[in-house]
Amino acid sequence: MFDESTVVLPKVGGRWRRVRWIGLSVVGGLVLAVVGAFGIGYLVWEVPDPQQVAAETQQSIVLKYADGSEMMRIVPESGNRIMIRDLGEVSGPMRQATLAAEDASFYTNGGFDFAGIMRAVFAQLTGSAGGGSTLTQQYIKLATGDDEHSYARKFKEIVLAFKMTNEQPKDEIFKAYLNAAYYGRGAWGVHAAANAYFGKLPRDLNASEAALLAGMVQKPSENDPRVDVDQANWRWTYVADQMLSNRMVDPGQRAAMRMPETRERFAWRGEGMSGPLFHVRERVLQELEQAGFSAQQLHQNGNTVITTIDRDAQRVAESAMAAEAAVEPQNLRTALVAIEPGTGAVRAYHSGDRQIGGFDWAKAAQPPGSTIQPFVVAAGLMDGYGIGEVYNGQSPQEIYGATYRNTGACPDPSACSVRAAMSGSVETAFLNMTTKFGPEKVRDAALRAGISPTVGGKPSMQERDGEVGIRIAMGDYPVSTVDIARGYATLADGMRSQPHFVQKVLDSNTGDELADFATEPESAFSDEPEESKDIAGNVTESMRRSYPSVLLNDPALGGLATERPVAGNSGIAEFGGSPDKTLTAWTAGFTPQIAVAVSVSASDEKGQPQPVLVSNSSMMGRPQSAGSSMMGEAYTNRIWQQFMKAYLEPRPPQEFMPFNLIGNYSEPNPLPTPGEAMLAPTPR
Repeated sequence: MFDESTVVLPKVGGRWRRVRWIGLSVVGGLVLAVVGAFGIGYLVWEVPDPQQVAAETQQSIVLKYADGSEMMRIVPESGNRIMIRDLGEVSGPMRQATLAAEDASFYTNGGFDFAGIMRAVFAQLTGSAGGGSTLTQQYIKLATGDDEHSYARKFKEIVLAFKMTNEQPKDEIFKAYLNAAYYGRGAWGVHAAANAYFGKLPRDLNASEAALLAGMVQKPSENDPRVDVDQANWRWTYVADQMLSNRMVDPGQRAAMRMPETRERFAWRGEGMSGPLFHVRERVLQELEQAGFSAQQLHQNGNTVITTIDRDAQRVAESAMAAEAAVEPQNLRTALVAIEPGTGAVRAYHSGDRQIGGFDWAKAAQPPGSTIQPFVVAAGLMDGYGIGEVYNGQSPQEIYGATYRNTGACPDPSACSVRAAMSGSVETAFLNMTTKFGPEKVRDAALRAGISPTVGGKPSMQERDGEVGIRIAMGDYPVSTVDIARGYATLADGMRSQPHFVQKVLDSNTGDELADFATEPESAFSDEPEESKDIAGNVTESMRRSYPSVLLNDPALGGLATERPVAGNSGIAEFGGSPDKTLTAWTAGFTPQIAVAVSVSASDEKGQPQPVLVSNSSMMGRPQSAGSSMMGEAYTNRIWQQFMKAYLEPRPPQEFMPFNLIGNYSEPNPLPTPGEAMLAPTPR
């Protein structure tokens, strides 16, 4: 009998069974689809043949000047690649380190690691770092040159890795990987890498050396100890610890391992090479790698690279350097960098050619002397202090407890204007400017102009404790020749551009443009471009009477015609505080078309700095004691003049940009006009 108090529940079992059935059907369908796609891919896709892959990498990269004429062809440095024939040619530690760094389960997995794949999927979804490629998958990626960040590429890679594992012995796959891997420094394969880093055969690599090489493949440039010591140490430690955790070394062996010393970064690539274009080539390759075009990919594809280097300008730089170097001591280290204002295009780059494959002196951080002083002026202008302001330029003078002496002079030392201080290289006036504006603001102005914010991995233009001293106005804090050229290029128009060596990359088959490296300039000294241009224009005007522009514009000295507008400065950094000995000599200047910086320093056989000693030929007949500041400046002046004259002669003169006057602009006491070199300013 039915009881009205009884509660009747609806039957829900059937509904949930249908939901579960639909869910399982969907999952099953997806699984079948994946399995089907996997099977089709397994049948259709072919595993790259290691020998064919090696042959396909032997294409030259063609570097061209900005006008499209050929500069050089970069043939793979391994030449006819020396392949290892069996794993016995590679030391046990090198094999173990490779497995520890890349795929410890290589000999037991089926070509892919499911847990690793899940990690990679998560990393791609979240945008975090991480990956799950096995060593076999990495070989597939290396062999095909396909590094696209997509699930389709990853799926194909997994299929081919599984197929390769089924078709070839593990030792053969391992050998193929070691022959195909790119280790940086232009070295493909473990044989070339062992030579590039240690000058050894791969069978002679010890555990410490192996840990470094095995760690290189992940990031071939950043993990190089000659590029980034801290990053390289971190990566080396990781690989060494992985060797320990995978029982490839015991605790005692791990404790005995040390970060090894490598050869100079491109020592092996420079063997038998001559000419100053070596460093241009290396800067081009470095820039391409940072943009995602590895040397491996470029060689595989045989790409053509259009550089920013002006063929005629580069040849002028080479001839000017060679003419001066022929009569000078062999220990001089001279650099010239020419940058186009507004674009940042490096039009000429000379970093020494006496020791090809050696140090790039244009990148070397060196005290810039008074060539840093235009940025002192910029700091004042940013606060409204014009170039008509006067400062105490007396010498000697005590400032903050230290006594300073000038190497130059001012017409009225007690009231030395910015223009007079710049043209007379009156250090005490600039020290007093810096005291007034604040040394931190001078540093900020220099950074805004493009001086690198770091040097040797640490903040530049400051003390170890982070303080910025007033001697920033003396150019005591090291910067590079590239920095000064870039900063002066900024002064030409008030816009900061990133220096670059690459114009575009072209497809080898179609000639189509794959990438354009042009960059947009940024307002330097203010968020408002017009205000930044006004500041730069006033700084430029303060430099119009400086030493290099006088020499350049004086026809009697072989300079340009007098109507050519030029601004610049020259300076020295003293050796051991002695005004009679030069540590580094500089000449830097610019026109609206080009900014050029030239530096010279000297070192002994161990690389330790020495006084710059040049011959009287650099003084144009004026006698001077060897190593003097005047002689050092004269040396860089002559190179600078020769370059500027030849570069600008075929180009029509251009006026500097018009500008609005800032603050006190008028000169309190008229300065003597240096010949006919000076032009009237072009205020707006």
